[in-house]
Amino acid sequence: MKIDLDKTAANTIIAYEIGQIQVHGSKQTSDGMAPHIQIVTASAIITPDIVIEGWQPTLPSELTAEHMQSVLEFQPEIVLLGTGRSLRFPAAKILQVCHQAGVGIEVMDTGAACRTYNILAAEGRRVVAALMMIESEIS
Repeated sequence: MKIDLDKTAANTIIAYEIGQIQVHGSKQTSDGMAPHIQIVTASAIITPDIVIEGWQPTLPSELTAEHMQSVLEFQPEIVLLGTGRSLRFPAAKILQVCHQAGVGIEVMDTGAACRTYNILAAEGRRVVAALMMIESEIS
């Protein structure tokens, strides 16, 4: 799905589909900052300032409290956890990591997390999207 929003946040998710997320941001060049589109093909952490591809886990069943701790290092006010093609809630002890840190967490499918991330980032919120790839129906 292609998303068409004003690009007010440094990193804006402009499209997502099975196996990839496209992020519009800026890249340092010899002439200064230039617009840049990054194609993310593995689970990732996306903030308005940084994209970290290769975040483990790749599936919701692999998610641990330690994975959530790595997300909290970005000091978000809210975490959007995208669980792939469909919404799959992790164990309560995993969500508790965010609650104990005083950070809100919303669990949703990755497409919804991408759309919500753009809205919150455009509002200037300290949002972190922890996204697992949308998998094909046969997986």
